[in-house]
Amino acid sequence: MKSVIQKVPIPTAGVALGLAALGILLQPLSEAFHLIAGVLSLIMVAFLEAKIILFPAMVREDLKNPVFAAVSATLFMTTMQLATYLAPLAYDAAFVILSIAVIGHFCLMAWFTIAFTLHFDLKQVFPTHFIAYVGIIVASLTSPTFGMEAVGAVIFWFGFALYLALLVIVGLRYIKHEVPEPSKPLFCIYAAPMSLSLAGYLASAAEPNAVMVGIMAVLAQLFLVLVLTQLPKLLKIKFYPSYAAMTFPFVISASALLKAVTYFEGLGFGGPVFMAAHVLISIETILATVMVLYVLGHYLRFFFRRIEGKPTEPVLTSAEIARFAEEIEG
Repeated sequence: MKSVIQKVPIPTAGVALGLAALGILLQPLSEAFHLIAGVLSLIMVAFLEAKIILFPAMVREDLKNPVFAAVSATLFMTTMQLATYLAPLAYDAAFVILSIAVIGHFCLMAWFTIAFTLHFDLKQVFPTHFIAYVGIIVASLTSPTFGMEAVGAVIFWFGFALYLALLVIVGLRYIKHEVPEPSKPLFCIYAAPMSLSLAGYLASAAEPNAVMVGIMAVLAQLFLVLVLTQLPKLLKIKFYPSYAAMTFPFVISASALLKAVTYFEGLGFGGPVFMAAHVLISIETILATVMVLYVLGHYLRFFFRRIEGKPTEPVLTSAEIARFAEEIEG
């Protein structure tokens, strides 16, 4: 079993996050899928936590990679989501787990800033930076479950401010420097932060501003469209663990749109536009489901091939990132 745990890649947490979020999105349609998705997500989290305990030196080596370091935040984001699964059964335990995950994410954010952001290198900036800094808004999204909306609102504005700053920085990185192939699937993350911000805002704001909700909803859909224009090209790339980026962004896009439409309908809005919005929600929900299951299938194949000792696709290392950057400059 230890040899199996040793081979679990850190980006697995991203797939676990997508599964947990998809289970919540589809809960009104299927309680069974909600539970299955939660259990699968929990198993992935458990394997990663076991790796952290049993192979700390290996994990520390992985965290020297800025991509993996940022992606590791999905472990805390997933744990926050899973706490909402547990809350109906064991509220106090779920609240403790949520608190630990939130504190852990803030600690990771501080460490990531010291380790990478203070030694700024635009060539080593990727959309995964959104995960490290903006991912904390998942705490806002889950805050109603624990009656912590006021705290969730503070966290939302903190994460949203960081998102606006990062949007410029990450955008410049893509304009100025080429992206190595193993990191190209990370572009899908672009679809997540605005949708996550929208969902977090609606979940935590005492009186959401309708104009702000409308603007955020439109921008969130535009970012999704931007990602969808590149998705066919990205799907042609051979499998890398960075495929995990093709899960949560699509789920949160559908979820945020659903929350926004529900909010406006609660204000009395309706008509053909909102009928079309519901059709769009259904399409995005199907897309999210397909993408999560597609990536999960690839991950399981990747993982079992590693267990069997068969060759698998390489994982991008810090040295490879640096070498790629040098080649660009040269």
